[in-house]
Amino acid sequence: MRVLFVCFAHDTHYFPMVPLAWALRTAGHEVKVASGPDLTDTIARTGLPAVGVGVPEWYANDPYDPEALGELLAEGSPYAQYFDYTGRDDEQWTWEGLLALENIMVPSLFASMNNDPTLDDLVDLARDWRPDLVVWETYSFAGAVAARAVGAAHARLVWGADVALRARQAFLRRSAEQPPEHREDPTAEWLGWSLERFGGNFDEEVLTGQWTIDPSPAPVRLDLGLDTIGVRYVPYPGPVVVIPEWLREEPKGARVCLSLGLSGTAEQMGATLGEVLESMADLDAEVIATLTDEQVAVVGTLPDNVRAVGFAPLDQLLPSCAAIVHHGGIGTTATAYLHGVPQLLLSGGWDTAVKADAIEAAGAGLRLPLTEVTRDRVGDAVRRLLAEPSFTRAAMTLREHMLAEPTLNEAVTLIERRVAGHRAAPGAEGA
Repeated sequence: MRVLFVCFAHDTHYFPMVPLAWALRTAGHEVKVASGPDLTDTIARTGLPAVGVGVPEWYANDPYDPEALGELLAEGSPYAQYFDYTGRDDEQWTWEGLLALENIMVPSLFASMNNDPTLDDLVDLARDWRPDLVVWETYSFAGAVAARAVGAAHARLVWGADVALRARQAFLRRSAEQPPEHREDPTAEWLGWSLERFGGNFDEEVLTGQWTIDPSPAPVRLDLGLDTIGVRYVPYPGPVVVIPEWLREEPKGARVCLSLGLSGTAEQMGATLGEVLESMADLDAEVIATLTDEQVAVVGTLPDNVRAVGFAPLDQLLPSCAAIVHHGGIGTTATAYLHGVPQLLLSGGWDTAVKADAIEAAGAGLRLPLTEVTRDRVGDAVRRLLAEPSFTRAAMTLREHMLAEPTLNEAVTLIERRVAGHRAAPGAEGA
């Protein structure tokens, strides 16, 4: 069969798709990957055929509201990035709060990622190539639109806690409580207009996919009542991974990894990066810190037990670690699950607080909001992770759950069956 993968132009959202795309390809299926022109070189370096759709720099070429994305991502924004996806803030999870979230997310993010040039190019590609299946990442709804246009099966591949869809489900429940004349639905309106251009109509399947592919361990997965194929996570950190010499050596003692990614996490913490490193200076452990040269320069003198390594392949590093301190990134969290490493998650916006809650509830780590990060609190939390064996036992339980999921090769068989069922269903012919 022909399988079209769809992702907006961001490598950390694309990388979780690479192992599944290759599993389908090695099973004999044809695969193409469609994304914005900014990502096509990255896709090509993963060995997969890349097709550019839409315009470069989708975030700067939004036909709806080009300034809204900056407001959405601004520190202190009350919604979107800093919306309380955990559900603890009752005021935000009212009808008014959830409607406000929709009114911000649609023009500033969803319609930017899935803008009209992207939709037009993607539907043209689908009509020309006629895929049997479209696999799209969590927010690339253009993939669902293209699948509808040609009658293809389509599935979402989620890369973490499915927080936006849970908020959407809460929005729909609150909407049903309103008088009919007050039931605004910005998402349905925008996608409805988009689908009408290609002869289709909106329903919730455009947001959920016909089924979901989820590489998270079942205990930390949000249960949203969807048809889900769980898969064993396979790390893919980038096109080139060179294992450094120091990582090939046997560690002399315990190791702790500190990884804050490249998204400005260090600047959002309540303590400086130097203070965080100092908080671990007295640990009976080597701290492997994945810091940029600029971050090292700002910190200045590093504690004696800290090794700054720049980039390190976490799939190779974490098996030697007794704990990890990190920002909740897609690959970082999943790789820690895979290797059974206790986590201190410094949670900020989007899904990170939900991930942190799930890890703490499972007993596999601790959570600390970025704004509450202090020198003492980070150090104390890491000492707990190292001293209390229950964290390691719980982290290993999550690893066992992840390893119990179907391998990617096994998942391909499950996917093939669903596509065959879609072909046999009435009304599966494309436009």
